[in-house]
Amino acid sequence: MSDLAAATGLHKGSLYQTFGDKHALFVSALQLYFNETFDALKNSRNGEPDPYEALKISLDCSIDRFVKGKGCLAVNTVIELAAHDVEIDKILKQFRQRLDKQLARLVDEAKASKRISKHVQTREAVRMIGVFLNGLCTHMASGMSANKARGLLHEQLDLVLSPRKRVRRKQE
Repeated sequence: MSDLAAATGLHKGSLYQTFGDKHALFVSALQLYFNETFDALKNSRNGEPDPYEALKISLDCSIDRFVKGKGCLAVNTVIELAAHDVEIDKILKQFRQRLDKQLARLVDEAKASKRISKHVQTREAVRMIGVFLNGLCTHMASGMSANKARGLLHEQLDLVLSPRKRVRRKQE
């Protein structure tokens, strides 16, 4: 709270009066972070007509946001709090669903424009992109450069968005 008071120029009492308690303040900060994330992703396309390139640009925007802080607040919160706080867990799941929906829209646009194969499974591709982004975020928090992360991300996109033969696994 003392760091927040110093950063905002407000007294602790004013922060408590506005938000009630530390938890409510954190929830507000988390929701603000998610809204800013979606605004940045939505605006990152910046008129790019090619949906595959727009997907890369949107994901690059995430990399840029990781650089500004210490990784991703969503990933850090999943690690630290989600298992112990029902409200935070619910907010994180809503964020993930909203992000997945946005990524799925871009993947489907790329399929419709024949920029990627219609055989790519959108849901699976989005899941793999999300998992990979979370891993990149963690590595960036521990020092990976944005350029290295961006290169790995683009390589992963090329792999994930290429159709592949489904392999059936034996049930044990």
